[in-house]
Amino acid sequence: MNKQPLFLKFTLLGVLVCLLAACNSGNEAESQNISVEKEFEEYRKNVYEPLDERSFEFAEMFNHYASIIEQPEEAHSYLEKEVIPFMEETRELAIDAHDTLVNEEIRELNETTIEYLGLTLASLQKSAELSAIEVDTVDVDTVTEETYQKAVKLNEENMELQEKIEQTGVEMDRQINELMNEQ
Repeated sequence: MNKQPLFLKFTLLGVLVCLLAACNSGNEAESQNISVEKEFEEYRKNVYEPLDERSFEFAEMFNHYASIIEQPEEAHSYLEKEVIPFMEETRELAIDAHDTLVNEEIRELNETTIEYLGLTLASLQKSAELSAIEVDTVDVDTVTEETYQKAVKLNEENMELQEKIEQTGVEMDRQINELMNEQ
């Protein structure tokens, strides 16, 4: 297994998660009559800032993962036991906020955020599957055609997810810019 493409994927994922954190914004509408501006400010405080903080934590996790990538078993374990659960928790922050949102613009932004985080989580899970193959084949001189094809398929699926993550990030930026221009 080539470790360079896996590292590149995680680099892209890290950048995208940082982009996500830079693109999110607020939560907790207290009344049905709350203005978009007020709800956006609350969303920024209660959702964006925690997600932003988590993006820095994720970057640290990613750096640690990159430092252990040459040890497939340790890297795989770290990905499955630390990074993926962290991303699941991060996604839950946006999901939990959704029912409290009132204004359609903020709800749409939060839906995009949830989608972005879900895609990022799916990409991490694909990467974990790829790293499991690497762990399973670390002591093998040759990889079977079946294993190779599985790795190729997982890599292709992950690349598709990366494209969707990028598109969703662009949409999130657009939504945030719209909301910022309204203020």
